[in-house]
Amino acid sequence: MSPASIQNEQDSDSDSDVEFEDVPISLPSRPRNREDIEIPITIPSTPRPQWTPTLSLPQQRSQPIPSGSEEEIQLRGQISTGIERVTYRKMKSDMGMDAPDTPTSARRYNSFKELTADVEGLIDMLWASATPAIQTEALITLAGLTQTSLSAFPFDAPPTLNILHKLDSVFAALCTGTHPLTGAVLPGAQPGQSLATETQKVRIRSLAERTRYAVFSCLAKSDNRVNDASVNANGYGYGNGDEDEDSGDEVDEPWMLEATQVYEKSLMLLAEQDPDVEGVDEFSCS
Repeated sequence: MSPASIQNEQDSDSDSDVEFEDVPISLPSRPRNREDIEIPITIPSTPRPQWTPTLSLPQQRSQPIPSGSEEEIQLRGQISTGIERVTYRKMKSDMGMDAPDTPTSARRYNSFKELTADVEGLIDMLWASATPAIQTEALITLAGLTQTSLSAFPFDAPPTLNILHKLDSVFAALCTGTHPLTGAVLPGAQPGQSLATETQKVRIRSLAERTRYAVFSCLAKSDNRVNDASVNANGYGYGNGDEDEDSGDEVDEPWMLEATQVYEKSLMLLAEQDPDVEGVDEFSCS
């Protein structure tokens, strides 16, 4: 083969290689109108915080306090004095006055949180006693006092829902005879045995229903949904106070979901109880 032929064949192979090379393809682009440009829009949102009520209970006695003992008399006296003090301080809050020389422990409550602190101390004392003969009646009295005090103060969700959750848990424990945190049988009870009488169960259910209604009434009057300042001060709450202010939509009401769980355990346990009948069959806690 002549040198000229060899050169022509090499040139031909070179052209063939170019044909199969990976050459980026550029498509002609047309100018886009301003209307065609998609601009991503980010809508800021405030996430709803996850909040659950807390429950702490003191250690109980291993056995109930003996009936008629000096210890029982002392406990009844302490509980009676404590309830009277809460009632007295709440009454002074309704009046809105205090004498200048009134000791701190006897001054009027300035918030519902202060009232719940005293109530919780009495609940803990009753729970630690492990004595149903004293516990249930006193707890019903404290729960009733808590319920009637709700409307006397600006609605404060965390302390309100916490104290109601504690009362609910203790009532449910007495109705089932089991510890709300450990599931152990309560002192003085048998497995599946209720430590509350049928009459007491009727009263607990009625009280739970009234309290739930009172909480919803307080929520309806509360300005938490539209008052950013109060939401931030509490450290809870969510949503923009200006959103849906006049829409009447209750879905975004702060604390509405949590309010639906007020006395949930007790109401579920006593759902079959007829509030108009006291002499009903023994309640089953299975």
